[in-house]
Amino acid sequence: MRQQLQRWMVEGCRAMEALVFPWVCPICEEPGADSPFCPSCRNDLLNASGLVCARCAMPMGPWSNRVGGCAECRGRSLGFDAAMALGPYEGTIRDLCLLLKRERNAWLAPWLAQVLVDARAEIQQMPLDSWVVPVPLHWKRQWQRGYNQADALARGVSKRLSLRLAHPLRRVRSTPHLAFAGRKERAKVMRDAFEVRRRAARGLGGRTVLLVDDILTTGATCGAAARALKRAGAARVVALVIGRAEGIPLK
Repeated sequence: MRQQLQRWMVEGCRAMEALVFPWVCPICEEPGADSPFCPSCRNDLLNASGLVCARCAMPMGPWSNRVGGCAECRGRSLGFDAAMALGPYEGTIRDLCLLLKRERNAWLAPWLAQVLVDARAEIQQMPLDSWVVPVPLHWKRQWQRGYNQADALARGVSKRLSLRLAHPLRRVRSTPHLAFAGRKERAKVMRDAFEVRRRAARGLGGRTVLLVDDILTTGATCGAAARALKRAGAARVVALVIGRAEGIPLK
C-alpha cells in the first residue's frame, strides 16, 4: 500500500509539473507529452537507424551481404565486437548530438538514452551482469569542460536497463581534437590512450561491456577503449552511440 501511495504521489507530481512546465519538443518545438520528444519526433528517432551492419553500425542496403560485417569493416580489427547507433549522424540526430555537447543540455541525455535503448531491442538482451561504461575524457579536458556527455548518456542507459554503471577506464593520453583527422591519424593518436584502473580490472573478467559514447566515426576512440577493456579481461565489448557518422570509412 505504501509503495502504491508513493507511486501515485510521483505520478501526481509529474502530472503537475507537465501542467505548469509543459515539455517543448527540442526537434519540432511542439508541446510534448510525458517526455521532451513529441510522439511524432520520438517515432522518427525510433526508426532512424534502418538496415545497418551489426559489427560497425554503418548503414547497409537491403541486398548487402551482412555475414562477418559490411564492406567497410569486414576482415578488419575494430577493437569492439559490435556497434549500435540510434541512427546516422545527420539531420536531427546530428543536431541532438551537438546540443548534448553543452552542459546546459545535459538534461537531454537520459531521454536520448531511453530512446536509444527502446529503438534497439538487441541492447535489452544483454546479460544481467553487463557493465555500462562511458568513454572517459582526459582529466585536463574534463576539468576544463566540467562535463562529459558520454557519462551522462551512460547513466541514462544504465538506469533504463537496470545494469551497473562502472568507470573502469582512464584516459591516460591527452589527445588533440580529431574532427578533421583521417582514419590512420586517428588510430595513431588513440593508440594506448586508455587503460583500466587496477581495482576495476578484478571485476571485468568474462563480462560484457556496453561502451557508451555520443558519436562513432572511424571507430578509433571506441576501438582503443575496447582494447583496453579486453586486455583487462572483458569478454565482449559493444559500442553504443547516438550518431553513426558516415563519410570517413573504417578501412
